Amino acid sequence: MHRCSLLATAAALVLCAAPLHAQLVTNGTLDTDASGWSLGGGCGDEAWDGANGNPPGSIRLNACGEPDSDPAASQTINGLVVGTTYIINVDVHLHVNFSGGGTGRSFGIFLNNEPATPLLLTEFLDGTWHTVTTSFVAASSSATLIFAGELDARTPGGPGITTDVSYYIDNISVAPVATTPSSVPALSEWALATLAVLVAALAALGLRRHRVQARRPGQRLV
Repeated sequence: MHRCSLLATAAALVLCAAPLHAQLVTNGTLDTDASGWSLGGGCGDEAWDGANGNPPGSIRLNACGEPDSDPAASQTINGLVVGTTYIINVDVHLHVNFSGGGTGRSFGIFLNNEPATPLLLTEFLDGTWHTVTTSFVAASSSATLIFAGELDARTPGGPGITTDVSYYIDNISVAPVATTPSSVPALSEWALATLAVLVAALAALGLRRHRVQARRPGQRLV
């Protein structure tokens, strides 16, 4: 096989062997619709919004400020590894502050149940997109991720009163935390090291052949 072909093949294998952190959310960008997400919990204005987003295309968490329900978007995440920590990221923007004032806890991220298990409670009353980050440790191979607005006194640690602050959410992601390398390389790391040596050896062999040919013009190498 030609030396360049060997180098190209080895480089491709190195790229394929590189470890990847799988993105576990379906349709986290919300560019064209809200497929993969379950919307509800309020009076019917929980919907995909094609005119707003970061960039346009988002979920609008808006309802009627009911004291017994909240506008929410949820999705069941599969493929989790028990005991592994996962990072949740979401961009959040105020839709309308119907309450006329804030409580500091009108938006929440929940795991498996809303409003019983908030991972994070916060609030944004300006006209800016904010990236919110929180985490959880997987207790099973699947979990239901829930985003909700207009929170109320039912939420543990929540606002204590009924709120009517609605939101847009966009760019949702869930991925495992990058682990600290151990003293024993993982399989993918062994593959990377082996292939890196192969690439270096092939490059050195090509350079040696070139130098030998330059010193002995016309001599055939075996």
